[in-house]
Amino acid sequence: MPEELIALNPIGTVRSAIRERKQMPVWGAPASVEVHPKFAAGLHRIEKHSHLWVFGWLMQGRAERDVLQVTPRGVRDTGVDGLHGVFAVRSPARPNPIGLTAARVLARDGLVLHFDRLDFLDATPVLDLKPYFITRDLIFSANGQQVGRPRSREELRESLLVQALHFHGLLQPELALAVRVVEHYRLTVHGLDDPGCYRVCAPLGRPVLIDGLMGITRATPGHGTLTFTGEDVVTFDGVQTYRLVADLPGSAAEILAAEDGALFVAAG
Repeated sequence: MPEELIALNPIGTVRSAIRERKQMPVWGAPASVEVHPKFAAGLHRIEKHSHLWVFGWLMQGRAERDVLQVTPRGVRDTGVDGLHGVFAVRSPARPNPIGLTAARVLARDGLVLHFDRLDFLDATPVLDLKPYFITRDLIFSANGQQVGRPRSREELRESLLVQALHFHGLLQPELALAVRVVEHYRLTVHGLDDPGCYRVCAPLGRPVLIDGLMGITRATPGHGTLTFTGEDVVTFDGVQTYRLVADLPGSAAEILAAEDGALFVAAG
């Protein structure tokens, strides 16, 4: 089929409070998808799936479709060495501006699907919805080098929290503690950068904390990158140790907001 004959038929529209690209948080924002009435039958049994792939048509100008190399967000080198091909990043500038996001379905209200977060602007046309299959789409062993780095400690914290939640599924105090420990390690030892490979020793009696550490660092016992101790101590790469405070704040929100000293004592 000649390229000029390719046609797309949007099946719905994004509804979001974010209307400008510069306002979009790195991990997106709460949003909904309104499915057009003529596609209502396509939602039959959608409740079987906790997460969906949402495909959107990014509405930037025609000129950005000719851009094949960009400097991704978080890459400080704005010269030639900072350039990445658009197929190596998630930039909205690309030959066919198709966006792809996996998101958790919070609720369904008739033709409206409410998601935890989408990185699509308000009024973005939705091209398709597909279920996220844990039997096909989950690749925990996948690896990739960091593209850019967080602009702040707070941005890093949000990123780590999403990764931990993707692995464990529930926001619990021990999961938040894993986030804060890795956050401090990344900040103080690696200047917010991702070291790429971790060797972690974690307390054997704290399974939710272990889940959080695995989800963020991808360390596993089978690869010998995750080992265990009987003490309330987390150690990274044998160079930085975190002795956990006995009397921790009670909720995940409190742990995420607490001062470092209320959570652990770091030594390296």
